[in-house]
Amino acid sequence: MIRKHKHDEDQQYSTPYTLLDLDYDMEDVVARLKELVLEEYSETLIDKDDLNPPLLFVFGKYINRKLIYVKLKVKGDQQRHVLCVSFHYAKHEMTFPYA
Repeated sequence: MIRKHKHDEDQQYSTPYTLLDLDYDMEDVVARLKELVLEEYSETLIDKDDLNPPLLFVFGKYINRKLIYVKLKVKGDQQRHVLCVSFHYAKHEMTFPYA
């Protein structure tokens, strides 16, 4: 999980706040990522900070009746791995084209 603190970030929508509020550690996050399904897919974004590769995949997952914003990046050519860029309470309404 990438940890980056944004100074203008609303703390209740930050990853650290969400993890503390849910009483989650990295193992819990990995378990929730493994549960993601197509119906929870929301959109694909372009990562302007890291163009290798430039795609970010956004999902929304309900945990304890709250919507969690999940942003993932797939890295690697030969051996692919998934980076969780965001895992926090959704700040805005999300749409799900495959739901």
